[in-house]
Amino acid sequence: MRSASAARPDVPSFGYATFLSINATSIWGGIFPYLPSSCQTSLTTIVFYTVQIAVFWLAFCTAMALTWKRPGLAKRAHVLAFSLPLAFGPLMLIGAMYLESAAPALIVCAAALIGAGSAGFLMSWQRVFAASESAAGNLALIKGTGFSALLYFGLCFIPAALTAYLIPLVLVPLAGLCLWLAARATVSEQPMFQDVPREHALVYRNALRESFLPALSIGALGFCSGAIRFIAVTHQELMSTLNIFSMFALLAVVAAFYLVWRRRTLHVDLMSVFRVLFPVVATCLIVLPFVGEAFADAGIGITYACFMLATVLMMMHCGQISRDSGINPVFVFAFYGTITYFLQMCGYLVGYVSGSENTLGVEQLSLVALVSLYVMLLAALFGRRVGKLHTNRLEFLMLTPRAREKDTSAEIAVTQAVRDKVERRSAHDGGEAPIVDRLSKRCQQLSELYGLSGRETEVMELIARGHSGPAIAEMLFISENTMRTHNKRIYAKLGIHKKQELLVLIDQMEA
Repeated sequence: MRSASAARPDVPSFGYATFLSINATSIWGGIFPYLPSSCQTSLTTIVFYTVQIAVFWLAFCTAMALTWKRPGLAKRAHVLAFSLPLAFGPLMLIGAMYLESAAPALIVCAAALIGAGSAGFLMSWQRVFAASESAAGNLALIKGTGFSALLYFGLCFIPAALTAYLIPLVLVPLAGLCLWLAARATVSEQPMFQDVPREHALVYRNALRESFLPALSIGALGFCSGAIRFIAVTHQELMSTLNIFSMFALLAVVAAFYLVWRRRTLHVDLMSVFRVLFPVVATCLIVLPFVGEAFADAGIGITYACFMLATVLMMMHCGQISRDSGINPVFVFAFYGTITYFLQMCGYLVGYVSGSENTLGVEQLSLVALVSLYVMLLAALFGRRVGKLHTNRLEFLMLTPRAREKDTSAEIAVTQAVRDKVERRSAHDGGEAPIVDRLSKRCQQLSELYGLSGRETEVMELIARGHSGPAIAEMLFISENTMRTHNKRIYAKLGIHKKQELLVLIDQMEA
């Protein structure tokens, strides 16, 4: 991808940034700071966020069930259905200022509407990004996340009283318009939207089995974010600082990632990201009970930023699973969201159990830190099995073409071995290639059983190792059209339609 304007906003990135800025203003930071103090009691705040986070999680569960039974629903973005709740929620909170007798009911309804609308928007954007070409979808996600921080900083300069009306009357319609335009440009005839999950239950079951541990690792970070979120919403003086720290941290990480991506091809997997973020979050949690409030909000902000970064990569990962396997994008994202936000809700409950005193106490922070660390350690322990998984890696082909550099990693060493097999076959006219490892042996057996050509076997092996189509074309020095032709022929000879079915066949071969 060569584009001097790669960093400029477009409709998907700007729309997604607007949606995230709404979240940062009306959900993470709460719209309560923009309302009179009479509406900011401890009880109303806790009730609001408890209902909101519960409905947010239930929306993912519902989406997963609906896309299993009625997959055609994922073909549309349902912009109006999500925009109306997200707009009416803040308006109900404003109404609570003037209708004191109905304030409790309005607050609960507002929380439910905001939770459902936010989840719907998030899944609709995931649908748009997953339906895009891999590099374009990932780039829009990265840009949208970075621009959201800039938009949030801009909103900080607007008077608080105006912001309460700006969200439902301007920002939500703008985000809805961008989502509608992006959804119109989406090609809904792709295999991922035509798929009927119940007809390929084995494929979906295998995909969910392989996705469980990565989702659990993101969920462990979500648990930490849920616990500190309760602390933040019950200590409103921390809220603005929390948002600013988390947004600054997220902007810095996204900018650094983008600059590196422009210059080299990156290989990232969710479990590796969790292992990198683990010590950062653990350090913040350990020191949290022993530092003053001036540093506590910084640690809380960094912890939340780590979770936000992980969710961005989670969306990219879900999109790649959908593109590679032809799986319904809303279904797989809802699966990740169900696990992630359930653990976030559990963390919120731990924060509630820790107490809601007016001042941050060592006991409250210590309980939150200990339980959160325990959950992350469990996730890390289970994550040691990730080596058995096939589909846990994200590939980012560099945005700026340049001379190829030799990569000395073990993963590319295997790819180089496959390249050597290509050269040896060309030189010796059909000589049998050596076996690299167990996966290579299984691919060779499958090739002999179904009569695949030498090149088709090479492509099949790289697909099984988790490489994307453009990456395989780059490795084997062929065009992407040629790669797609090989892919279709492989699937036709094997009598399958998706990558997950190929992985099942390979797993069934004797090592």
